[in-house]
Amino acid sequence: MTADIYCIDASSLIKLKQDFPRQVFPTLWERVEEMARAGRLIAPDEVLQEIKNDDVLGPWAKQKLKMFRKLDQEQLDAASDVTCRFPSLAKPGRFGPAADPFVVALAQLENQKLSDSLFAAGSRCVVVSEERGPGKIPGVCSHYKLSCVTLVDLFQREGWRF
Repeated sequence: MTADIYCIDASSLIKLKQDFPRQVFPTLWERVEEMARAGRLIAPDEVLQEIKNDDVLGPWAKQKLKMFRKLDQEQLDAASDVTCRFPSLAKPGRFGPAADPFVVALAQLENQKLSDSLFAAGSRCVVVSEERGPGKIPGVCSHYKLSCVTLVDLFQREGWRF
């Protein structure tokens, strides 16, 4: 059986913290962390920039640096294409990092790598985001033929039961 990779947005990490606090759901956090260790939960470095000052997620993310992918030229080019086609995704007028185009771009690039790999046949990169509505990550993912699920959908896809 092949295992999908999940490219997670800051909105889903924030939901994890708010709706599933570690003190109440330690096993859930352990499973999320195992996915990150295994390279199955990834995010662009821009997501780290969005959460680094959070009192819970900041310290947690600093211990999971492997999951955050550094920006390279390929990612920058893909994010630039996403931003040109969907300028509202870059959150114009907002100060600070805007990771959304980079989440979509990283998922696209991961899907290309997976489709080129004989060892990952059948695997794909799925975006995880809580955003909904026009001009948001799910609609942009649809344009690029990427699957987009919520955090709870990820739990269900993985067959997690608590």
